[in-house]
Amino acid sequence: MKRPLKPTSAPIFAPILTSISASLLAALVSVATAMPSFAADPFRSSNARAIGSETQKAFELMFKDGNYVEAVRQLDKAVGTEADEPLVFALRSATFYAKDDFLGMQVAGKRVRRNAEALRGKDDLRAYIYLAASDLIEAGYIVKTEGVSSAPKALPLVQSVFDNIKKAQDIDANDPELNLIKGYIDMLIASVLPLSDLESALSSLKQYAAPDYLKWRGIALAYRDARMPDLALDAVNKALTSAPNNPELNYLKGQILWMQGSNIPEAKKQFELALSKAKQLNPSLLAEIREQCRGLVGSACAEK
Repeated sequence: MKRPLKPTSAPIFAPILTSISASLLAALVSVATAMPSFAADPFRSSNARAIGSETQKAFELMFKDGNYVEAVRQLDKAVGTEADEPLVFALRSATFYAKDDFLGMQVAGKRVRRNAEALRGKDDLRAYIYLAASDLIEAGYIVKTEGVSSAPKALPLVQSVFDNIKKAQDIDANDPELNLIKGYIDMLIASVLPLSDLESALSSLKQYAAPDYLKWRGIALAYRDARMPDLALDAVNKALTSAPNNPELNYLKGQILWMQGSNIPEAKKQFELALSKAKQLNPSLLAEIREQCRGLVGSACAEK
């Protein structure tokens, strides 16, 4: 789908910066692989990196099971035993963002940077990935705390994100972790800026990103935002195949079915499936699901 290009300017980047941090941090996380020899690396089936078991459990709770409440508790354990892993603090930054604690988000982002710097010379690929993540967290902090007018101040950090992603690509352009993160960045930018080709923006996710359920979740979000519900529905169904018990995916499927307009009863069912796990959801997300479900059916949806 071709869309006309428009000149970019600092204000255009502001909505990216206000939304991209949480979504990028979500893209950093994943589920545990089914292969025992690579159980500590949720991204790679070969050339695996050692990521601690406590961090792995937090991955599963937050993004396979969609259990935000237990994931926050598990992250406390991971911080205590695996404090050198940059992904631990990227996850913590995401949880601070979810409750509008932007100072906490920034502090965790600085730990991401410190741990990424410590990887230099040992694992430069992941060092550059998490340097990019830390820059993006800091950019999000600036815009969230100082407002949209601060976008020009954050732009050098955005440029640094792209520079570090490019350095990681120069090491291994096909790395699954890198392409998951790059893919979410490209997808988010495509949802805000009038890029000429949505499929190009999704190429990193489609070709090399892993694991499948996060890859297809990102693709579903992109097609939903582009108002292409048939493609979005196919993608979210593939995500649900990999993570069938994640209520956030039920919510996303309900939104897409609602957009289609041809199967409102099934859309309502998906919202109610998400609400059936209300106790494990982030409170702000739970409120959003309830509000949208009321808009869909004109009354409160059932919560089991």
